Amino acid sequence: MKKNSRFSRGWRLTKDSWSVIKADRSLLAFPVVGSVASVVAFAIIAVPGVAAWAISDQWWTALPFAAVALYAATFVTIYMGVGLAAAAAQVMEGKDATLKSGLAVSRQHVGAIAKWALVQTTVGLIINALQQMAESQNGIARIIGLIFTSLVSFAWTLASFFVIPLVAFENLGPKDALQRSVAIIRERWGEGVVGSASIGIVVGLLGFLPAIALIVIGVQVGGAGGIVIIGLGVIVLLIAAIVSNTLTQVFRVALYRFATGTPETPGFASEDLAAAFKPKKSRGRGASSAA
Repeated sequence: MKKNSRFSRGWRLTKDSWSVIKADRSLLAFPVVGSVASVVAFAIIAVPGVAAWAISDQWWTALPFAAVALYAATFVTIYMGVGLAAAAAQVMEGKDATLKSGLAVSRQHVGAIAKWALVQTTVGLIINALQQMAESQNGIARIIGLIFTSLVSFAWTLASFFVIPLVAFENLGPKDALQRSVAIIRERWGEGVVGSASIGIVVGLLGFLPAIALIVIGVQVGGAGGIVIIGLGVIVLLIAAIVSNTLTQVFRVALYRFATGTPETPGFASEDLAAAFKPKKSRGRGASSAA
């Protein structure tokens, strides 16, 4: 395997990010608490909407509740993400981090978080609506529509890559944070960026794929034994999701520090961080994929 191959670089970045988590395992508490809190927030608002739908027999009566519930869940997710980013930076600086210390930073930026949650919710709904429209088409229109929505989704993910660290460390509003995120990528990696580094492939191979395999095997086995296997698969899936979320936020903080000239995080190789985004290849040679 080549030293600079996509997988080998992802493996090194995964190990480097995991070393930060090992230094302070309280970082894993953020996605756990965030997941539970976001589900509770969504349910508290959505359940009355379902009741209104059942009473009136008009599905549209649930829409305002669903929109507010989605915003609440998004707000909680971002709130915890900002706290995790702050706590990760504390660990990188050799400090002790706790759930309390991370969320203290989130409280300081609650206004910016609320605004960004509104933007994130709105864009997410628009992308989802476009995808639903594309899926309702047939033939070539369906293919073109799905490709278009995939490109829009990817562009949004790339443009907003550094927003969470920017809210945590620079307290920027949605517009400024998005512009700053794009500017960081362009200034550090150039105008022709087509992909972003990801540690997801490693977590997927080590966590998600085995979990899915266990669930499929459990379904095939059936009975009490199958239920046990499915339960084990679900547990592995949840653990993988928690670890993946934490690793991703730690990596983004490390990359943000590298891109903005902050003292580099011990353990992360500069060449790996410098290769996080790949320049577009010349026409006729194809485009590089996400690293």
